[in-house]
Amino acid sequence: MSTITELKWTSLTPLVNEIKSPNQFLKRRLYGRHVTLPTEDIELSVLTKGREVAPFVRKNGAALLIDGHSETFQTVSAPNIRVKRPFTPSGLLFNRRPGTVIFSPGAGMQVSALQQHIARDMQVMADAITNAEEYLCALSLTGVVSYSVSPNEHFTITYPKPAANNVTLTTFWDDADPTLPDPEENFHLVKKLLSDAVGLGLKDAIMGAGAAAAFRKILKIQGNLGQGPKLDTGNLTLQQQYSNEGVIYLGQFCGVECWEYSRTVAVAGVSTPLIRDKFVEFVAEGAAAEFTLYYGAIPDMKALQGRKFQGERFSKSWENEDPSQMIALAHSRPLPVPRRPGAMVSMQVIA
Repeated sequence: MSTITELKWTSLTPLVNEIKSPNQFLKRRLYGRHVTLPTEDIELSVLTKGREVAPFVRKNGAALLIDGHSETFQTVSAPNIRVKRPFTPSGLLFNRRPGTVIFSPGAGMQVSALQQHIARDMQVMADAITNAEEYLCALSLTGVVSYSVSPNEHFTITYPKPAANNVTLTTFWDDADPTLPDPEENFHLVKKLLSDAVGLGLKDAIMGAGAAAAFRKILKIQGNLGQGPKLDTGNLTLQQQYSNEGVIYLGQFCGVECWEYSRTVAVAGVSTPLIRDKFVEFVAEGAAAEFTLYYGAIPDMKALQGRKFQGERFSKSWENEDPSQMIALAHSRPLPVPRRPGAMVSMQVIA
């Protein structure tokens, strides 16, 4: 015969909050500049011209024609993120929340638990948008932002990243012979590509999980053999741990800050790494790289009496009378834009 749960003594322990914190490493590290726009459409334009030497002519000779600069531009719509969450009165008022007592001591505790529950669900919506922003930031480093809004609709935004800035090594870091890979030469190649494309120095090397594991292994083996430079970890880095954002600082190599960013997110229910497992995403230094997170305008009848809302996020709530229900909604239109696409290099380092 089973015992009724309510007739047994139960110990109440403090509530444990295991709601995962959102990912924001790329957004904070690279896309610190935010710009809100009064339109939903954004024109992405780039002017290019190589370092061409003017032709020489004879004295008193006719001038020679030369080519002008090139113009590349496209108009895109900012991705549209719109999420909502329903709240029913019976669920809010009468459902006992984790960490609360079984018998109600009064309306005060019920109201407090209700408010905390709503606040947590609102934060879940905000975190989901933050994760979407980080996912878009990660995609932008590859030169292509691609996403689906339904099984039959797919959108792609391509940035004019130079073809030379997508590199596949001929000798991978996970080669069977660990003495053959040359990370120092690979880093030097990236520095040259960035210098040629945008005239900027290399700041960060952000590695996927597999790339970081191969990097650590090869430097350890080659270091033990007295081959090649070592990772300059300093005095404190050996104590580093993964941050709440899932990133760990590996140290400085060839004057470049090296990171492992192995965090994954669920995209349409599929676990997806933010940084591709086999790749290192190299990024140029400083504000001159001009990584910018734009936010398109949000058209909503409730926003400023029917006019468009210019801001990073818009939220609202409303009530349905019958059945009684409250709906909370959050809306955002983020688009990360590497305004100088040549300021990033993608390198496949493992097979």
